[in-house]
Amino acid sequence: MPEKLRTLSEFTKPHMVLTCHCGRKGRYNVARLIEKHGPDMPIRDFIDLIGQSCPRWVRPSEHRSCGIGCDDLVYMFSPAPATEEYARKQAR
Repeated sequence: MPEKLRTLSEFTKPHMVLTCHCGRKGRYNVARLIEKHGPDMPIRDFIDLIGQSCPRWVRPSEHRSCGIGCDDLVYMFSPAPATEEYARKQAR
């Protein structure tokens, strides 16, 4: 069963910071993103939209592809260690 995509409305911090291996960095107000793109826009789709302006996204070489991402997502949507949910996911 595919995992549910997280949406902009589920992002709990007021700002989303995106960074890329190429050195680009951007800070986006989540409330404004929701106004512009709607609360149901998947976060992954927004990150892809921003990444499309990266020269490495447009013309990726074998070892220099775009690495845009948001570090907060790892902590925001991962279960906390030592919880029942974390133990269930590790057992799978």
